[in-house]
Amino acid sequence: MITRLPLDPEKLVAAMLYIASRLSDPTKFKIGKMIFLSDFAHVGKYGRPIVGGRYCAMPNGPVPSEALNLLNGILKGDIAPEFWATGVESAFDVKDEQYPRFMPRKSPDMSVLSESDIEVLDSIIGQYGDWTFWNLMDFTHSLPAYMKAVERGPDSRNPAIDYEDFFEQNPFVV
Repeated sequence: MITRLPLDPEKLVAAMLYIASRLSDPTKFKIGKMIFLSDFAHVGKYGRPIVGGRYCAMPNGPVPSEALNLLNGILKGDIAPEFWATGVESAFDVKDEQYPRFMPRKSPDMSVLSESDIEVLDSIIGQYGDWTFWNLMDFTHSLPAYMKAVERGPDSRNPAIDYEDFFEQNPFVV
C-alpha cells in the first residue's frame, strides 16, 4: 500500500495559489477538492501526482492532509516548519466568513508547476470548480479510491487513501 508520496512544499503553495485565483469561492473544502481531483487526474493521465503527500478519506470526502494542515495553519497563524521558506504566511488574505475564503495576495510561482500540472489544474478547475459542496462531496464519495479507504479503515476517523487505488475506475487513465 502506498499512502504517502513525497510532497514539495513550494509546489503545494503554488498549486493552492493557482487554484484559489481561479475559484469564486476558494474555501478550504474547495481548494482541497481541486487539489485531490487534480492529483487523481494527473496520476491517471501521467502516472504521478502534482502535489503528492498523504490523502485521507474524511466524512466530506478525500482530503490532502498537508494542504488542510497548511490552510488551518494560515487561519491560526501557525505555519508548519516545512512551509516557512515558501512565503505562504503572506500569500493569502483570509476573508473571515462562515467558511473562510483564501484570497490570493500574490501570483503562484509558475516555475514549480510543469506544463502537464497546469493543463490538469486548468481542466479540473474548469470541470469541477463551480460545483457545489454537496456535488463535490457526492462525486468524491463515489470514487473507488475513497470507498476502499473507508472500507479498509471503518473504525478510523480519517483512513489513508492508497495511491494505487487512484487507477481504479479513473476516467483520466490513458
